Amino acid sequence: MRLNLTKLYALLAAGALALAIVACSGDAEPTNTPAGAPPTNTPAGAPPTNTPASMSEPLLVVASIYPMQYFAERVGGDRVEVVALVPPGAEGHTFELTASDLRTIGEADVIAMNGIELEPWLERALESLGDDVTGVVVEAADAEAALEFEDHEAEGDDHEEEEGEHHDEDEEEEEGEHHDEDEEEEEGEHHDEDEEEEEGEHHEEDEEEEEGEHHDEDEEEDHGDEEDGHGHGHGELDPHFWLDPLRAITQAERIAGALIEADPAGADVYQANLAALSSELRALHGEFETGLSSCAYDEFVTSHAAYGYLALAYGLEQVSVAGLSPGFEPSAQRLASIADRINDLGLEAVLVEPVLSGSNEQVLASETGAGIYMIHPMDGITQDELDEHGDYFGLMRDNLNSLRAAMECS
Repeated sequence: MRLNLTKLYALLAAGALALAIVACSGDAEPTNTPAGAPPTNTPAGAPPTNTPASMSEPLLVVASIYPMQYFAERVGGDRVEVVALVPPGAEGHTFELTASDLRTIGEADVIAMNGIELEPWLERALESLGDDVTGVVVEAADAEAALEFEDHEAEGDDHEEEEGEHHDEDEEEEEGEHHDEDEEEEEGEHHDEDEEEEEGEHHEEDEEEEEGEHHDEDEEEDHGDEEDGHGHGHGELDPHFWLDPLRAITQAERIAGALIEADPAGADVYQANLAALSSELRALHGEFETGLSSCAYDEFVTSHAAYGYLALAYGLEQVSVAGLSPGFEPSAQRLASIADRINDLGLEAVLVEPVLSGSNEQVLASETGAGIYMIHPMDGITQDELDEHGDYFGLMRDNLNSLRAAMECS
């Protein structure tokens, strides 16, 4: 009897053990996750990514200014990480790179810039880095299709200055002639041969010295003109392609080409994203065509000459306070000339760029009674402005609204 109880206890213990194993396993479903698979940090409900499993990380794209950043982000999608060099609130024409920026440029897979001398600071950096730059460099603007900027207001100022210089030269010459005649009368007509030789030698030395001084002065003058970029107000190429929606398509195409070169496996993604962006840009062009087709004026006054391509695309003419560079300080004569033009044309508005002080435009508005509207060139933009306007398309549509108000379009 005792033996049978012992067997019974053994059977009960085995059964309990079996029940415990079944309870622990529950009704869990099988998984295909291999043992030792790393956990994922992807949050629930996160959108799918176009980055293939073969790509360990997205392409690093360095963009010079906001429009290049936006086009690269739209074309690249999830396959790229875009870093803009010009930070919010900075001005794209005069930006200076930091040591950290140089390291980022050296690490980039693609470097997207506008070109046409808009970013001389980036051109200098690429030249100095040399072989350390391994990424694909793309200039999105088409230099062969660039407009040459002719600043007629500046030419008028230069003409007045030139007339003043000639007037001074004539006065000096006339005074010199009278002075020589007086000296000849006082000294008489006869001179010793030695005196003539000595005077001749001194005359030649003085001429050489004077020519050298004039040559140095001319070189300094020319160099100064080159540095500030406003020599005679013409001959410069306009780099602001992105402000014409159709030319912006060309810029997006060039950036897409650079992305495909750096990442051939993503070609289909880049081409599809480019097609979608191009379609939106063509629709934006249609909005500008319709919105600017019936206006009381076909001219607009703005801070600097960033809108030449936009004006050409829609049959308009821009009158700029500063030239191509917003840092140029216009003369009093130039401001007076623009004020006269505003009054003669009957314009009732001046377009001001928020990244600039707007002080000269305020003067024009005060003198002419014109109102003030905002327009944005997008080569320098603050985070607050992006929050307010949204993105490139929001900024362009707000520019369209300002142009329509300034030119009284129906």
